[in-house]
Amino acid sequence: MIEKRRTRQKAEMKVTFTIPLLWLDRPVSVVGDFNGWDPTATPMKKKGTVWTATVTLQKGCKYRFRYLDTLGRWHDDPAADDVEASGGGSTNCVIDLNGDM
Repeated sequence: MIEKRRTRQKAEMKVTFTIPLLWLDRPVSVVGDFNGWDPTATPMKKKGTVWTATVTLQKGCKYRFRYLDTLGRWHDDPAADDVEASGGGSTNCVIDLNGDM
């Protein structure tokens, strides 16, 4: 699940990424162009039966991301706004913060 929320700053949005533990039972990070594809920048935290992480992003942009687990495996999010080819036969998920929200 991906939740997008307005902030007090009109140019920003809070985006919360949530994935169930049943889907991925080992630690995972959100990795994307918003954090330089750095696997240590946005680790997800375990809350009950889910992994979750929240980031603040600029409204009016598209961002590419994926999840990276501690075994070095990449995972897509079926709740992403879109999926794009990233070259080399893999994909990137897309979150779109364009338009009115």
